[in-house]
Amino acid sequence: MLSAEHEKSLVARQTDTLEKVAYGELLASIADHLCRRVETIAPGVICSVLAADRNARLRTLAGPSLPEQYSRAIDGTLIGPDVGCCGSAAYRGIAVEITDIECNPHFDNYRSYLLPLGLKACWSSPIKARDGRVVGTFAFYFSSQRGPTDVEREVVERCTHLCSLAIEHDEIQRCMHELAFVDPLSGSA
Repeated sequence: MLSAEHEKSLVARQTDTLEKVAYGELLASIADHLCRRVETIAPGVICSVLAADRNARLRTLAGPSLPEQYSRAIDGTLIGPDVGCCGSAAYRGIAVEITDIECNPHFDNYRSYLLPLGLKACWSSPIKARDGRVVGTFAFYFSSQRGPTDVEREVVERCTHLCSLAIEHDEIQRCMHELAFVDPLSGSA
């Protein structure tokens, strides 16, 4: 259960995020804002948000505290049962906890980026649309070999819902743009 202080802070973050969605801010900006705010609520955690594309790949939306080289390395990650924490969570549609990055084969392609940073564990939760589709992942990276606390689980549950709203809103806006400005016969604008 969240403390009163954390609850108040999280409600403020939710309100900020919903306002950004309503005012049409860019999806990547919204995700970045949410990650930064969550990292202040959950000290010692590094957060990332990835969006699923139509080609069954995950695209980096935000990871403000992750090194750029790692963010680039995970951008385009294939969604699959044994592909890191995020690829696995997106494939399975359930949260995936990896408490030892050094020994887990899911991180064979990524461990060289994470271990030098002192990151030893990862927990990724799927972001699901209203229709149940996985539209992205929300991940926490930890500097110790551990899984999420109950408070972190509650924070992520709320954040995945916010991310779902933002991603679905972005999808709707893109569809509306295509309908308004793209010729259905030629595909040109």
